[in-house]
Amino acid sequence: MPARTSIAAVLLGAAMLSACQASGRFEGPELDRYLCTAEDLPFDVIEQARGDFTAADLGGLSRDPEVRKAEYRAAGMEGGRFGFWKQALPRPPFESPLNVVCQVIAFDSSAAAASWVANLEADPVRIRDSGMLWAPLGEARAEELAAERGRLFRLEGMEGEARVTLFAHHVAREHLVLSVFVGDRDGRTEAEMALAIAASRDARLGEPATSGSR
Repeated sequence: MPARTSIAAVLLGAAMLSACQASGRFEGPELDRYLCTAEDLPFDVIEQARGDFTAADLGGLSRDPEVRKAEYRAAGMEGGRFGFWKQALPRPPFESPLNVVCQVIAFDSSAAAASWVANLEADPVRIRDSGMLWAPLGEARAEELAAERGRLFRLEGMEGEARVTLFAHHVAREHLVLSVFVGDRDGRTEAEMALAIAASRDARLGEPATSGSR
């Protein structure tokens, strides 16, 4: 993986694009049905990237990659699939676009998937490392928010003088963990966006998801 770059233009992207190109050891196109579609998103978007990743790919994005890779292997993580969308803005002057990553991770059992969600902590590093994305950790803080299903976190961190906000929602469904990440650098993202995207996806799938709560 190449070194992380600034996200002045995009909150989520450089790491995911490289993963999309470098991965291939986990074949996950059949998981696409569990990702968001453009119709699930509450604003016009342009798809930027889509691809597979392994547990090693995801762990490799951490500041402590070997520890995270070992942790993910021990958790029974096999690999996953992600899609990255950017909000389509109509005309200048442009606000910072909202960015969305939808992700699905396959585990070796339903119990392993539920355990991974249940053991997530409201820690900036852990939340950032839970997805194929990049988010700043300068003066970072994270908190868990109420969610009817699954677990919802807010992560905030400084990028220069801008405070980047990211919401992350995770829910277990059989041996899978389905995730939605929504963020921007102008403070326009709201928790309801992540929950609405997840709810639209779940309604389309038509199957109940387990909470993964502790």
